Order: sequence, then structure tokens, then C-alpha cells
Amino acid sequence: MNFNNLYYFAVLASFQHYTKAAEYLCITQPSLSHAIASLEKEYGVKLFERDGRNVKLSKYGELLNSYISKGFKEIEHGNRLLDQFAYKDAGYVDLSFLFVLGYQFVPELIKSFNRNAGYKNITINLKQYNTQDSISGLKNGGIDISLCAFISNEPTITFFPVLKQELICIVSDNHPLAGYDSVEMEQLIQYPLIKYTDAVGEIQDVIDKLFEDCSSYPQTQNFLNEEITIAGFISTGIDHCIAIVPNLELLDGFKIKKIKLNHPDAYRNIYLAVANNRPMANCVKLFYEFIIQKCT
Repeated sequence: MNFNNLYYFAVLASFQHYTKAAEYLCITQPSLSHAIASLEKEYGVKLFERDGRNVKLSKYGELLNSYISKGFKEIEHGNRLLDQFAYKDAGYVDLSFLFVLGYQFVPELIKSFNRNAGYKNITINLKQYNTQDSISGLKNGGIDISLCAFISNEPTITFFPVLKQELICIVSDNHPLAGYDSVEMEQLIQYPLIKYTDAVGEIQDVIDKLFEDCSSYPQTQNFLNEEITIAGFISTGIDHCIAIVPNLELLDGFKIKKIKLNHPDAYRNIYLAVANNRPMANCVKLFYEFIIQKCT
């Protein structure tokens, strides 16, 4: 198998024009034609069909291209990763973060990082993921660093706490508790509770522990992923339901009442997570250390 020929095939599949593909590859058109003919002889099928002045993939070419394109993408990813090891102040960092951090925390973090002239050649690629997707990304190498919740039983992931968020109760403006500025946990158990899904991470475990010393646990209203949707449900006043969420400024635009929880553990941590089973590129290490220094 000639890998050069496979690369020529991938380029021609992209351009679907022999002359343009040959110019891109800096080879002659006959050389490109010979490479494609060699592949077709090796596989025993036609990989391209004439389409006027252009060419298009045959059904066999489509099949081959579906595998070839994935293979070259993996090679490009590996090449980019290895290139980053050569420089400390240049490269790409893939950062994932919880949706709730995108309103203020992450924009301020990136703004502060970009102010430093020494980091001008480092590009931060931003991705909004829930915690489970972030952990999967860290494991498969698609994500370098994540700002997420803690998940137990993840031995290949290192979690470092960087942010503490106060937890509060939110209710609709006409809720029976709307007249309170603070409440005991026992006062909440009679009202249906909107809970977080498992994909969000440990925040629901933290909330559940707040009710451990109560006489019972609130009935579950439903499960939702993020605070905007939760606040929207709460603002309708449906079934006098309640929710316990981080105290976020973005919730102030909803017709809800924020109520302080009289509990010493009414907070949750946000963690900086990285994979500990693969080497960290220099630019990734630089950004990782910047986040820790800024947050601690």
C-alpha cells in the first residue's frame, strides 16, 4: 500500500478536479492520474467517475474516503499535538467548561490571559460541555483542560478545586416561601424539587446531602440540565415547585425569588480537570498553571 497515493486520493476527493488537486499537491496531472490508476488497479474497482470537467467519487470511492478522511484527521491531530511540545509560548489549548461559566467566569478568564503579551501565540479553543462530555473529551484527547464538576471513580482524571459557588433556593414570585430571605432545609421538604440530571456532575449529590438531617426528602418534580431552563420552570409557579441552584447573576432577569439556605455546606465546587495518563503540552501546562494561580 502506497500512503502517498492514499493522500493524493484524499486530496482529489476533496477538490473533485484533477488540475486543481495536482496544483495543490505540487505535482503534474499525469502523476496524479497515475497514482489514482495504481489505487484502482490495487483495489480492482473504479474510485472516481467523470462528471463533466470534474470527477466525483464512485460508490467504492465514497467507501474508501469515509475511512481515509478519518485516518488523515487523526494524523493531523497527532502532528499538531507533537508540534506543541516544541514551544512553551505557542500552540492550541482545547478548554471545555460548564454552560453556567460562560456568562462571566470564562470570558473574564480568557480576557485576563490574553492581556499577557507572553501568551499571544497561544490560542484557546472554547467548548461548552456538560461534565460527562468533558470527562470523555479528556480521556480521548479531544479536550486538554476542563472546568467542570467532580465525578468520582475517575482514576485517570485529576480534579483541582478552583471556584466555590453558593447554593440558594429559588421560587416563583407568588410562591408561599417568596416572603422569606432565608430558610431552613426542613422548610423546603413539602415542595416539589426540580433536580439536576446525572450528566451535570456532582451538584445533585451536594444538594441531596443538604437534606440528610431533615425528616424527609422533597418529592422530585422533574430533571433538568442547566440553570436557565430551571429558572424558566420555576418562574411559572407550576405546582409550587422549588429548585436549589448556584447563586448566579444571570437568574436576576427571571420572575423568581432567591432565598439563602441556612446550611453551612450550601455551596458547590467547580474543578479544573486534566487527564493524568498522558503528557501535557507546554502551552497547555502554561494555561493550566495560569488558571490555578488566578483562582487561588
